[in-house]
Amino acid sequence: MENRSISRTQLRNRNLKLVLQQIINHPATSRIAISHELNLNKSTISSLYNSLSADHFIEELGEGAASNVGGRKPIMARLNKKYGYTITFDLGYRQLHAMANYLDAEIIDYQEIDTKGRPIEDMLDDCRHFVQEMQSQVHAIHGLLGICFSIHGIINDNQIVHSPWIDMHDIDIVKQFKAEFDVPVILENEANLSAIYERDFNAGRDYRNSITLSIHRGIGAGIILDKHLFRGKQGEAGEVGRSLTLLGPNTAGQSVESICSEEAIINRVKRIKQDETTNRQTVVQLYQQHDREVERILSQSCSVIAGLIYNVVTTLNPDAIFINSELLAEAPELLSDIQDNYRDIAQDQLPIILTKNTQFATSLGGCSLITHYVLGMVDYELQFKEAD
Repeated sequence: MENRSISRTQLRNRNLKLVLQQIINHPATSRIAISHELNLNKSTISSLYNSLSADHFIEELGEGAASNVGGRKPIMARLNKKYGYTITFDLGYRQLHAMANYLDAEIIDYQEIDTKGRPIEDMLDDCRHFVQEMQSQVHAIHGLLGICFSIHGIINDNQIVHSPWIDMHDIDIVKQFKAEFDVPVILENEANLSAIYERDFNAGRDYRNSITLSIHRGIGAGIILDKHLFRGKQGEAGEVGRSLTLLGPNTAGQSVESICSEEAIINRVKRIKQDETTNRQTVVQLYQQHDREVERILSQSCSVIAGLIYNVVTTLNPDAIFINSELLAEAPELLSDIQDNYRDIAQDQLPIILTKNTQFATSLGGCSLITHYVLGMVDYELQFKEAD
């Protein structure tokens, strides 16, 4: 009897999650639609629906249209976004990106805070102030549900293994923020969160296997295999920026990251132009003015990135490649160069797609990750409204 009772409890919990998944993934649905989608009888769905409603997961919208055969009009419902909210911090080398989201991933607040040259202790104080600000301003039934930190480095077992750009001073971020705010805290690699963003918010939904190249100060790859994030044995999967390139005598044996990360490109232009004020906007402006030296640097970088994509594709055979890069977002014509270079090598038409919303991509990926976690739905496919 005890085993049967446990089995029934587990089955009910699983079905509750499936109903909640339907409510999250559809802007408006009904009990009858959920019953048809899950192939569960109406009485079972009503019981599960009522439990979720009692827990404040559901917001009812009123009557929908009757079916073609007539009968009672269904009561339409959607996820109650104000069930609670999450917060994501992207600890960048130059800026801290702070974002708060309702349960449906709607952005409540987003802030960019200059952090270049500041110690990690100051950055974490900024994070604390943002949490406290949200706690005083955001009205949600269960308040803050969880916090995600995006780290530009290697994460294993929810701890920072290596952070190349920011000295973490051996601070245990998870322990500190759990103790201070009494919510789950997750750390994840920035490129992995970009991949989760593509899977759960954008065109990545159409692909079961995809890779997102994140090209910023360094280069990393987030790998989605059969809709699941692949981290590798010790969290080091996707460290493709350390790959070596053999493109010509001037680059042979150098890491891809040292040639075509955004930082590397800016530094090369700085040296050629002898201008220490050079930044991304300068590079884009010179490129769009057809500066020959800058065109040569970017052309070479596109060739190296195309070669990197070819190596990744031949290893993992994805359905699509996404590129998350602020430089490419500001000079999208560079994407065509990468695509052309790749097709010259590979002779195929693999989709190579620029991330739509590079400003928010990592933070929204973090929102999805922590939302999956706090709902106990890590292995469930959740689809959020496409970012504007």
